[in-house]
Order: sequence, then C-alpha cells, then structure tokens
Amino acid sequence: MILPLESFRGIFALTIALHHFKINTSIYSSNYIQNGSLVVDFFFVLSGFVIALNYIDKINSKKEIITFQKKRFYRLYPLHLLTLLIFVFIEVLKIFIINYTDLKPTYLPFDSFNNYYSLVSNFFLLHGLYGTSYNIPSWSISAEFYVYFIFALIVYKFINQNKFFYLLIVISLIVFLLEHYGLKSLQKFIYPTRCLYSFFIGVLTYYFFNKNQKKINYILPLICLLMSIVFIIKSHKLDVNFRYIIAPLFFAPTIFFTANLKNENFYYKILSNKFFVYLGSLSYGIYMIHFAVIWFFRQISKFFYNVLELDNLLIFDKSTGIIITVFFIALLIFLSHISLHYFEKKFRFKNKKKC
Repeated sequence: MILPLESFRGIFALTIALHHFKINTSIYSSNYIQNGSLVVDFFFVLSGFVIALNYIDKINSKKEIITFQKKRFYRLYPLHLLTLLIFVFIEVLKIFIINYTDLKPTYLPFDSFNNYYSLVSNFFLLHGLYGTSYNIPSWSISAEFYVYFIFALIVYKFINQNKFFYLLIVISLIVFLLEHYGLKSLQKFIYPTRCLYSFFIGVLTYYFFNKNQKKINYILPLICLLMSIVFIIKSHKLDVNFRYIIAPLFFAPTIFFTANLKNENFYYKILSNKFFVYLGSLSYGIYMIHFAVIWFFRQISKFFYNVLELDNLLIFDKSTGIIITVFFIALLIFLSHISLHYFEKKFRFKNKKKC
C-alpha cells in the first residue's frame, strides 16, 4: 500500500459527499465542491494505477481471472447490495406515505429513474453502463466492475498489453468527441466511457511508474496536486466531455509523483498520517453510504422542521449550516467505520478463505 495515495481516497470521498450535501454554506458554494463530481475520475485513475500495481503480473490463467474478479466482487457488491436495499426501502416508504399521509414525494415510488428495470440492473451491477438510479454514486462501482474484467482479459491474453490500453483510451476519446459534436445516442455511454478512459490512463501511469521509480521531494507532487485542484475549481468553464478528457491528465501525474515521494519529507508524513490513511480505508463506505444519509436528512429537514428549499438547496443560516455540515461529516465517518469493521470486512475475510 502506498500510504499517501490511500489518504487521497478518503479526502476525495468526502469531497463527493459534500458535493451532494446541498445546503447553503460557503463550503457547498465553493467551486471546488460545486465541481466535485470530477474527483470520481480521480478514483478511476487511482484504481487503474493500484490494480495494475497489484495484479499486472498475477493474472496468468483463466482460474486467476476468476479469482481476481471474485475478489473485486466481494470488495464491491455486499455494500452495494446493502445500500440498494436501503433505497428499495425508501421506495416502499413512499407508497406508505402516499396512502396514509398528506405528504407527496418528489418522485412516485418505483418510477422515473428508480423504476423496476433499474432495480434489476442495479441487482446485476449493470446500471452504471447506461445511467444513474437508486443509490446514485454506485454507477461508478458498476462501470468499474466490468472494466476490471476487461483489464484482466487483456493482461491474461496479450503479451503487448499497452497497445490495447492505448486503444481503449483512443476509443473513449472518440466516444467523448462524437457525443460532444452531436451524436447524442452516445450520451448514456458517457458513464462507462469515463471509467474506461480514466482507468486505463491509471494503468499506463503504473507502467511509467514501474519503469521510472525515483524517490523525489515534495515539490512536484504538491504542484501536481494543486494543479489538479485548480483544474477542478475552474472546470465548469469547459464543456462537460472536455472536463472528463482533461481531468485525468492532471490526476495521473499527481498519482505518479506522489507514489514516488521520499518517505522522510514532510509532505509524505502529512499524507501518511494515521487519521488520513484510516480515512482512506473508510472511503468506500463514505462513497456508498453518504447518499442515503443525505436523503433522510433532507426529508427530515423539509417535512419535520419545515426547512425552506430553493433550487434543490436547503436554506439554513450560515452558522447552523456549517455546524450541520461538520456533523454530517462526523456521522458519515462513524457510519463508514461501522460498515468497514462489522460488514465489509466479513466478506473480504470470507473471500480470502475461498480464494
């Protein structure tokens, strides 16, 4: 494990959570949080890098492909299924609310994007191949699961793997550009294309790292991180597909240079701080749980405390909004801690025993 990269997971998972936590605070109104959905592409690049680091030389048979994919399944699916069931419960709750109260949900139960077709797609981890539904952030987990399989097949089947990684990146670029310039039938495929493009940029970043490992001081890693953050802040000025194209080109060098950090410098020590590293271990829980927490918070705020909502933004006074945001982060970390130790690890342990 490269500790600074693990810390990035936790920090950016909280970024996504705050991006979805729509209340009127200076935190939410900042361009970094407003454009925070782009850090999903950072996760894809980082995932490609880490998967290549751990598996590029370990998939040499069909059995090892199956073992690899089983590990990914046990890592991703249990918490996905749990959060999916929470959102199914929410849809059932809507039926009760419609029949027994005067309240009206924004969307009818099992309607719109949370329909029965989407439910089946979610169950089979197919939903990220065409859009979002139920636990909205889980689209990326769906897309990534099948990109893992593509990676494993290429590593197993081909000696000159880089050519295929470059080819997939080029195909992704073509999809982005065709959709941008008018071929709107490709719009639903932008979700998996983001994953494919960024993931294999991450894989190629590992190849470059593997051949150019040289411990460096903090200057280049810090500059690359700051450039990545500045790009996220300014990214709303670009058309959306160009954001997806350019962002990984900032994220990849950030990951590359951070992975080459000297252990003794102060920047490495900050990013390897026990709290940040532990936050990284909670990142999957933070990412998967936060949307359900936000849903319940919004319903309680609107229907029990009559909090005003304008343009999908809950309106609190400034100090209350900040306090609520801090409490939300603390609650999310706590729930993710519970999830990791009392739910997720059980499946990972079972998986190790089977494999």
